[in-house]
Amino acid sequence: MNAQKWLTFRLDETCYCLPVRQVREVAHFQPPEPVPGAPAVVSGIINQRGDVVTVLDGRALLGQAAQEATDDSRIMTLELEHEVVGMVIDQVQEIIELNESDIEPPAQTQALILGTYQQGDELLVALNADQLGKLPEADG
Repeated sequence: MNAQKWLTFRLDETCYCLPVRQVREVAHFQPPEPVPGAPAVVSGIINQRGDVVTVLDGRALLGQAAQEATDDSRIMTLELEHEVVGMVIDQVQEIIELNESDIEPPAQTQALILGTYQQGDELLVALNADQLGKLPEADG
């Protein structure tokens, strides 16, 4: 199988990766406009060149503690199967080449996680980007 390019990024101390083919852009963090009644994982919406984009809180999505945005924070915009979504991340790392067959499946089935990949001393968590668009129902 041919290697594909993956974008690596951090949320807290954990390094994650997504296929570059699904990343539309990575932009400096701008506070999203809150959406009343939206699920807790939705930070809000932004206007990105005339398109309204739902922005997800990467930390909330992956079960990590909330943290204020920093100078390194970014909004990564992803092109999913049927929509475009943004995700707040703590820091962009690098682009690596990775064969999907080298990703070890997770110990437990988790829709968002494809598996893990050991790169040197770093354990990368490979995410299933298409699952990002499948949000829980809005709060009452």
